Amino acid sequence: MNPIIKTILKSPLHPLMSDHSLVIRFMGRESGKEHSFPAYYHQAGNSLQVLVEKTEDGWRSLKNGANVRVTIKGNNLRGWAEAIQDSQSVKENFTQLLHVIPELSTELDVRQDENGVFSSEDIEKNLQQLGLLSIALQTETA
Repeated sequence: MNPIIKTILKSPLHPLMSDHSLVIRFMGRESGKEHSFPAYYHQAGNSLQVLVEKTEDGWRSLKNGANVRVTIKGNNLRGWAEAIQDSQSVKENFTQLLHVIPELSTELDVRQDENGVFSSEDIEKNLQQLGLLSIALQTETA
C-alpha cells in the first residue's frame, strides 16, 4: 500500500488524503540512499508531530535527528526531524493525534470511554510499536 499512498500524496489527487497524511523523505545514514514513507501527522505552525512505526528504517535513521523533506498537501518542505524521547510527551502527543485524526483510533484499535478518554492500556500497547517524530519545518520549499 505504501507506494500507492505515496503516489497519491505526491499527485494532484493529494486532497483525497493529505489532511492528515504526508510523505517523509530522508537519506539513509548507512546506505546514503533516499528513503520515503507515508505517515500520519498533525501540524501546529511550523512544527509537525509525525507517527512512525518503530520497525521502519526511517525510525532508526531519524530518531536521533536528521534533515528531511516532507510533502504536505502537495507542497515540498524541508525540516529537521528527531524523536520525541520523553515518555509523557509521547503519550500526550499521541493522544492529541488520536483526537485530531478520529479514524486513527479505529485503525489502531484504541478504545474510548463515554467521556472521550482513550484507554491508557491501548495507548501503551500501541506505543510499544509506534514512535513520534517532531519536525521543525524550514520556511523555504524543498
